[in-house]
Amino acid sequence: MIVLNEDVAKEMNKYLDGITIEEILAVLADNKRTFHYQVIFTKEQLRQEIDVLDLSVRAYHCLKRAGFHNLEQLVNGIYTKDGESSKKQLRKIRNLGMNSADEILIKLMNYQFMSLSESKRKDYMDMLLEINFKSQKRI
Repeated sequence: MIVLNEDVAKEMNKYLDGITIEEILAVLADNKRTFHYQVIFTKEQLRQEIDVLDLSVRAYHCLKRAGFHNLEQLVNGIYTKDGESSKKQLRKIRNLGMNSADEILIKLMNYQFMSLSESKRKDYMDMLLEINFKSQKRI
């Protein structure tokens, strides 16, 4: 179950028409579909330490032990394997369970969204709808 930060969810919902991010996630979960999002960071953001994600102690230490010290290492390490989801890649990390993998992915998305300028947030939310529901008109 994906749990979003309440402040981030409120901000995301400002850019959605007639639906909320919580409803989108619920529809996907009900249909046993994976939630997809795109990571768009600047070079400066990629150099930031994983501390900016504000992870739990367990998730943070698992990533550090696995050699992920900044966002670039994390993004390149979990989003570049063909045929495997980023969650599956994270689950290969020793002592990193399903909940920690979910936490890392959601916090990465939260950080991604909140780092966008307000003028780009609407386009980002439209893109989320597109990649998650491209075969359907709308929810």
